[in-house]
Amino acid sequence: MNISLNFKENPFHLLLFTTIILLLTFAIKPLSNMNFQDMQMLGRPLENMIWALPFFLIFSWLLYLASRNFLYSITYTRIHVITTVITILLILPILYIGIHPSTFSNERHESIGVLIQILTWIFVLGQLTYLFNLGLGILLKRKLK
Repeated sequence: MNISLNFKENPFHLLLFTTIILLLTFAIKPLSNMNFQDMQMLGRPLENMIWALPFFLIFSWLLYLASRNFLYSITYTRIHVITTVITILLILPILYIGIHPSTFSNERHESIGVLIQILTWIFVLGQLTYLFNLGLGILLKRKLK
């Protein structure tokens, strides 16, 4: 399997690159040093949710490797990859600020929650872009044959 990290031709390789950066960051600054104090997100322990993000990115990358022949547009692929990477890279530091509040962030605790909700919706819309791209590619390629 020949994999070149050419982001212009295959923007989904950015998902793999981001995964590697996140895993290296988590290795340098271990999550075990953070005090999550039984915090939960979506009914799951917060520490598990944070570790799920790199695994989601690697799963998305593998999904792109399997489905790239069926995708309709490189533009939709770029939109999906960029929104996924940017929202994940923004959610993680905002979660850290929310968990370890300072005097600055303590006054804006509600704003942090609203910001995470907005980023989560943008993240979900980015995932729907992938499904739209895949569905359109499958439907239109069937019509062409």
